[in-house]
Amino acid sequence: MMEKLLLGSPASKIFRALQHENASIGARELGYILMAEFPNISPAASMSIRKWLNPAMEEEFPDEQIDALILHYLKEAGYVT
Repeated sequence: MMEKLLLGSPASKIFRALQHENASIGARELGYILMAEFPNISPAASMSIRKWLNPAMEEEFPDEQIDALILHYLKEAGYVT
């Protein structure tokens, strides 16, 4: 499913779909899945997912922000242009 990121699908929708399929998938697991699928991506991408899904965050981390960050890290790693 992560390959859809390369086709322009928003990361937030993909991550939520994975969580819907398997309720035991949390932020850490999403980060591991992303890193396994795209081994050259920065570990900061995984940390961004954790920040996005952290309910204790005092500041809002909207879907648009995680979508933009994951796209940024994919571009930085050379997976998309």
